[in-house]
Amino acid sequence: MLIEKEVFLLKIVRLAFFILFLSLAFVSIKLSIKTDERNYDWRNNSDGTVTIIHYNGPHIEFPFPSRLNGKKVAKVSSGIFEKRDIYSFLPKVY
Repeated sequence: MLIEKEVFLLKIVRLAFFILFLSLAFVSIKLSIKTDERNYDWRNNSDGTVTIIHYNGPHIEFPFPSRLNGKKVAKVSSGIFEKRDIYSFLPKVY
């Protein structure tokens, strides 16, 4: 009887860790998406698209996103690259 309780408790603990692991995996995916978006400042346009007005990421490359906050990127502000040494533009496909 004692062994059955221990086996049952072990199964419960394993299930709890499995659920915790799955939860953390989904949270980390969501956080990595938001982290990328933090590199950009944008303005919402009246047509439901956005215009990138500032890039806060690494100076070497500009990963050009197709969407920010779920909205299509339609424009990039003309002054976004002033005083920046950008060496490559990388299209980001979602």
